Order: sequence, then structure tokens, then C-alpha cells
Amino acid sequence: MRAHLSRLSILLTLCVFSVSALYGGAFWEKTPLVDIYVAPNGNDAWSGTLPKPQDGDGPFATIQRAQQAVRKRRLSAGVGAVTVVLRGGVYTISEALRFGPTDGGTVDAPVVYMAWPGEKPVVSGGRALTGWTETEDGLWALEIPEVKAGEWFFRQLFVDGMRRRRCREPDPGSDLENGDYFRSEGPFVPRPARKSPDWKNPECRIGFFFKEGDLQSWDDADSGTAVVFQSWTASIHWIQSIDVEKRELRFTAGSGWPMGYWEKNQRYYIENVRAALDEPGEWYLNRRTGLCLYKPMRGEKCADFAPVAPVATQLVRIEGDAEAGLLAGGLVFRGLSFQHTLFELPYDKRHDGQAAIALAAAVSVKSATDCRFEDVEIAHVGGYGLHFAAGARNCTLFRSELHDLGAGGVKIGETRTEQNEARACRNNLVENCFIHDGGHIAKAGIGAWIGRSSHHMVRRNEICDFDYSGGSIGWSWGYAASSAHHNTFEYNHIHHIGNGVLSDMGGIYCLGDSPGTVLRGNVMHHIDSYAYGGWGLYTDEGSTGILMEKNVVYRTKSGGFHQHYGRDNILRNNILAFAREGQIIRSREEKHNSFTVENNIVIFENGLPLGKNYNNGNFVFENNLYWDVTKEPFLFAGYDFADWQAEGYDGTSRVADPRFRNPEKGDFRLRRSSPVFDMGIEPLQDFSKIGLYGPRWWTRKTRKVIHRTVDPSMKKVRGGRKRQRNPRLIEENCETLDIDAKVPFAGSSGQEKGASIHVVANPAGEGKVVKFQDVEGLSHEWQPHLSTQLSWRRDAVHASFDVLMRPGAEFWHEWRDRSGPYKVGVNLRFKDGRLFSLDRDLCAAPVDKWVHIEISCGLGRQAEETFDLTVTVAGEQPRRFQALPFGNKEWDCLACLVWVSNATKKSEFYLDNLRYVRVKAPTAPK
Repeated sequence: MRAHLSRLSILLTLCVFSVSALYGGAFWEKTPLVDIYVAPNGNDAWSGTLPKPQDGDGPFATIQRAQQAVRKRRLSAGVGAVTVVLRGGVYTISEALRFGPTDGGTVDAPVVYMAWPGEKPVVSGGRALTGWTETEDGLWALEIPEVKAGEWFFRQLFVDGMRRRRCREPDPGSDLENGDYFRSEGPFVPRPARKSPDWKNPECRIGFFFKEGDLQSWDDADSGTAVVFQSWTASIHWIQSIDVEKRELRFTAGSGWPMGYWEKNQRYYIENVRAALDEPGEWYLNRRTGLCLYKPMRGEKCADFAPVAPVATQLVRIEGDAEAGLLAGGLVFRGLSFQHTLFELPYDKRHDGQAAIALAAAVSVKSATDCRFEDVEIAHVGGYGLHFAAGARNCTLFRSELHDLGAGGVKIGETRTEQNEARACRNNLVENCFIHDGGHIAKAGIGAWIGRSSHHMVRRNEICDFDYSGGSIGWSWGYAASSAHHNTFEYNHIHHIGNGVLSDMGGIYCLGDSPGTVLRGNVMHHIDSYAYGGWGLYTDEGSTGILMEKNVVYRTKSGGFHQHYGRDNILRNNILAFAREGQIIRSREEKHNSFTVENNIVIFENGLPLGKNYNNGNFVFENNLYWDVTKEPFLFAGYDFADWQAEGYDGTSRVADPRFRNPEKGDFRLRRSSPVFDMGIEPLQDFSKIGLYGPRWWTRKTRKVIHRTVDPSMKKVRGGRKRQRNPRLIEENCETLDIDAKVPFAGSSGQEKGASIHVVANPAGEGKVVKFQDVEGLSHEWQPHLSTQLSWRRDAVHASFDVLMRPGAEFWHEWRDRSGPYKVGVNLRFKDGRLFSLDRDLCAAPVDKWVHIEISCGLGRQAEETFDLTVTVAGEQPRRFQALPFGNKEWDCLACLVWVSNATKKSEFYLDNLRYVRVKAPTAPK
């Protein structure tokens, strides 16, 4: 009878599996046979053929024992499918489960590790800590011998499946002026230039000065760490020493970037010193004594307290030998939960680096093929969730949840160029996954990262709540050939990214030469950086050959699309909406075509469809629709729409309301009356394709998430509505300005140690003028100076101003473009009573006399490599100089005007009646 019931149980189980497979949309063509059972109440001495203990037999107790049985089964029976069913419960391991070439199967006959229907098997790399006692000050204490012996140190603690915060100063939500952080008082060495001797000085990176009262000489400081925010990363350092008298914080290992490089008074906080243990739910671990302390939350009981601390650095390693042609593979994991991995940081090391990419993943697949992870959970880990590493091919992560991550979600490929075809990572898929809540330890973790490998697909996932980028593609800087190409991110929902914590990031970040790469149909929103760089689509250094189409990007801090520098990228049929700075940003001008922008809808509320750096013309804009919902006038890189079109851009584009249903609330479906349909623009309209799909129990998971709020320390948005960024006329005679006022049309620099630029009473008559005061000891001889940005590329410029030089003063006036390095057109220098243009001594410009200057030259097609100059000394006849050469023959665009005091000693000069006007024809000024 019992044997009969056992067979009936197996048949019923097979039926359940069949229904489950159909309902879940898994990749099964045939119902798998149930060969082996594993259960927490099993016994490795049993046969493993029964789902529960019965008559002295039953399931195995460990996955390792099931592996042995699988190997034996396949060796004895030949190639065939094997299914291992895990009953619900926790399977604790202290090191990774390893699967090699003898542990797997094939596509048609896989080895499957799957959950019993309705139950949740958890593979845990953690250890439950029991035996806590209550202390007199209301804390709970536990001494851990392995920690005291230096054999174990953990940075994470989980209570009832919830991550508890390591104690820190200052506490999040404290009333500090700077939000949740301390601010340094600056680095030990002033910000070094990249190629200077100080760049290699270890003192640059080993610590900084702190503000009085922030830190103390804690006895247990060597158990603590400092988390220091750079730009796109936050470095983690063991504390070596704290000197209160000198106010010096020193680390055991220096950072990748010099301290204070990106921000002199950078943010930081301290973790794991006893004095910081002051909030319920916080905990502390002393690395010398092994004492762990916990401050209980309301309702918790010491007798029942058994938090989990991670021990294993990884949970699963699937690895073959690609060089020998021995691949692992043919493995399927379904319905399992992988939890608890260690974040390791040796005492003499630091954690740092973009994307936290050096951190290990809980599950790693290397030199393997046809491995699938379906309906799995990866959670409570110290690094990344899953890594398809070198030699991983045709592997899949499907309908899985990765969350509560110390760093990021998924890594695909490596950071180095693939050495040979055997080690190439190819054709892997991440689809229908919910990847969220990352960067708990390493702030720079990314939702889904593809390195220097090709032909991968990241499709229909939801990625949210990371403090750096949502997705990343490529890992090479500049235009060198890369082994990253033909990768696709499509129809993903990426949102609540950055959260004001790190800078220089985006919804999807691209890096380097990536021909054939496609970003298609992604919806991205609520992307906020700390300072610069909260972009949606971001093509960074050397990004080339990337197609971005039918994406919807809205509510970003810095821009819907940004290109640092790159070549021949295409932006088409996208909707870019409501970036709080410019919508389409270009950082660097180059000699090749940067990108083509066509068939896009660009909608905004701040008058800024574009950012800066649209001077050299190496870009294409065509057939786009623009609309400011305020209906206020706006400019294109400083030009009104007619002038912009006259420059040769957006010839068939329109300024019109696209007639979205409710764009302010994120509904970008078009009404039938939209002008878009007449223009041939084809934006994304079927939003049912975006993000997760399948049964409701799966797609509704995202509704339960409470998204992170924007960090209160986030820098304010730059820019705003500016309708006069490129005026035809700059004119200032100072008469309406107050004494000591700044010059309104230009920015000033170098006003320190007594150097200044401000309005004063005319020292040689009535009225007001601008005074340049120079002093000794400035860091640069070209300080102080004024500069203003323009975008005058055609017609001609007539300019005039008056200058009064004093003994010892030097005045340098220059017209520049914005190439890198910039080219110079007009160049004038006043020194020792003479006027020079380049190396040519033109005429006298006496000190203590007003000199009137008039300049005329063409721009763009009318630029003739020369300019005309008229010089009139007060009381004398004008002197005219024709066809004076530009500083660079190729200069033809006025992008920057500079007025520089170039002396190296105390001196002064004065300017008045400045007038610069763009006119239609290069006629002589009146």
C-alpha cells in the first residue's frame, strides 16, 4: 500500500509540474521526470527517491548529496534529463555550490534543480546567530569567537528577512545642515593636476581633514570604516587613525581618486564604531574582541533573536574549462531562493571603482552553456546577484527577482577584452526580471551591466532603486575597437535611479565603441544625480554606433539624452520630456559627426530643448517636434527657431503641441489629432510591451515597493528658463550698475587674495567703469578674468570698447571657439604702453590715457582668416589695421569672449562702453 501511495504521489507531482510549467510560461517542451528529492528533514544516507521521510527512507538532506546522485545517475544511465526537487526550507552552506562539466546535461536533456510546487527552498550562505544576552544599557550582546580570531568579519545582518543598518554617524535623517553626511574640511594635498607630481603622492588619497567636533579618537576606530563620496562612486575605507588635534582622518588604503578632487568638502559617513550605536535596529561588531551588539526594535524579544550574518562569498559557481573544450552547462534552476553572501574587504584594501564591478556575484556562470535560472530569487547579498562571466553562452535569467543587493543586479561579460573565442561571453538573455533595491554597501552598483562582450539581450525587465545607473553597456574609453557590440536593451522599465546620491550616471549608460548596439522601447523616469549627470540615455566616452529608438525618457534631473563624446550615434522616434536642465545635451565638440537626432518628440517646461556646445555643426537634427508646455518662447542653442533652421538644422521640424493624453502624469499616448502622425514620427505607443509580463502574482510585485526618496544633499538643478543665452547684442556702459557690482553679462574667475573685477567710479572723469585689480601670488597669471559664452556662427561681428591702462598692468582680450583645444580668432594684448596682436607690435597704447578699440570680422562662411582693427588714443587720430590674422586660420565661430588681467604683480586697468553686436554683413563699424 505504501509503495502504491508513493507512486501515486509521484504521478500527482508530475501533473502539478506540468500545470505549473504551462501557467508560468517556462521553457519546457516535455514534462521532466522527477528523479531525486532533497528536504531539510532528509538524510544523505537515504535514497533520495521519496519526497518525504517514509519507512526509513526519503529525500536527501543536502544539495551536495543530490549532485553526487546526479553524476552517478547520468554515468550509469547515459545522457538523459534529471530533475532534483527541493522541498521548502533553508539549506545552509558556508561556501559556493560548484557545478562542473559532469554536473549538467544538455538543452534537450537538462539537469533541473527546482522547488516543490508552492514551497520555497532557500539556499543560504548565512549563519544564524543565537545565544544573545541583554546588557544593562538595553542592548543585546553576543561574543563571536571566529570574529575575535580574525577568521570572520561581516558587514550585514538580517532579521526576519530584513536588512538591519550597521551603526553609523551621522544617522540618516539627522538634522545636519548637509543632510545625512559629514563634510570634510578638504584634502591633505590641494587638488592635483592629472600629470603633476602630486597626482602620485599617496597623501592625496589616504585621508582628509575633518571639521572640529565631527569625529572623536574612538578606541575602536580600527573596527570602523569611512564611506567617502567621490563622483560616480563612493569609496569604502578601513580607518587607520583619527587625530583630533590635527583633525586628520587616515585610511589603511587610499582611494582611486584624490580626496577632494570632485568636491573639496566631500560627503562622508562613519560606520561601525561603538559610539554610533544609538538607533533601534542598528548593530555593531568589534573586529578585535568579537563582540556584536544590537539595539532592539520595539516588539523584538532577546530569547527569540536569531539574526543571520553572511559567511559564504558566493552561493553557486557553474564553471567549466573553456580552453580545454570542457564546458559546464545544461543546468536549470527554478523556483529557488539564493540568499546571504558576504561583502569582503581585507584590512589593507579599500573598495572603489565605477559600477562596483570588481565585486563578486552570489551566482556565477563561467565557461558554461545553456544554463537557465527561472523564477528564482537572489536577495540579501553583499555584491552582485548574478554574473554571466567569461565563456558563458546561451544562458538565461527569466522571471526572477533580484533585490536587497549590496551592489548591483546582473553582470554580463568581463572588464577586459576577450582573449580568445573560447572565453567569449555570448548570446545571454535577461528577461522579465524585477531587479531593484541595490547599492546598500557599494553605492555604484548597477541594475544590469554588460562589459566587453557581445550579442546579449536585456529585455522587458523592471529596474529601480539604485543609486547609480540602471543599465550599462560597454567598458572601453575612447575610440579603440572594443569586443562589446550588438547588445540590446529593449522594453525595460527603469526608474527611481540615482536618487541624488552619485553623479555622472544615467538610466542606461554606454561606454566606448559599440557597433550594432540598440536601446529600444525603454521607459525611463525619475533619474536624479547628486551634482552633474542625471541623464536618461547617456553615451559616454567614445560611444559609437549606438541606435536609440522609441524610448520614453521623462522627469530626469539633467537631460533626456546626453553625449559626452562619441561618433555616429542615432537618436530617433524617442519621446524626451521634462528634464529639469536641457533635454538634449552635448558635452564635447569633435571633428566628426557626433549624432543624428531625427523624428523625436521633445517636450519641456523650461525653455531649454538643447544644452550647450552646439557650435561646430558636426551633428544632424531633422524632422523633430518641439514643445514648451508653458507656451513661452524658447531658443535652440541660443537661436530662435527660424535662425536655427537657417543654420541648417531641423529643416522639416516643427514647434507644436504633440497632444499627449496627460504628459505631466507620465501618459505619453498620443491623441488622434496629434501633428506627429503627419510628420512620420513613430514613437512608442504600445506601453503594454514595457516591463514585466505574465501572471498577476508576478506583474503586481512592483506595486508593493516603496521607492527611495531623493537624497536631501542633492545639488540644486542648474539652468532653468533662459531666453537670452545667445543675444545679438552685448552692451554695457556701467551707468545703471551699482558701485562694487559684478559685470552682468559675463562670469568672473580668480577673485582671491585681493584680486577683483567690479564696477567703480571713473578714475579719469565722470560715470562708472569696470576695474580689473591684479595682485601678486595668484595661482595662475591669467587671473582674474571675465568670460561669456555665445554661439555666433554666421554673419559678422562689430565690437568696440574703451580701455584705460595703468603702469604695470597687462590686458589680454581674445575671441575663441569651443573646440578642444579651442581655436583663437581676434587676439589683442595691451602691455608696457603698446598694443600687440599675436606677436605683432601694432602701435602705442599709452598708460593713463583712454584708448578706443573697434573690431570687425566675419563669421562662418564670411570668415576670411583676418579681422579689421581701429585704434583711437584720446586726443589723437584713429589708426586703422586691415586684415590682421586670426590666431588660428580655422577659427570661424565666436563661442567665448575673454577679458584677462595677465599681470603677475599688483596693477590695474579699466574697461568701459563695451559693445559687441552680430550683424548681417561685414561692413565697417560707424
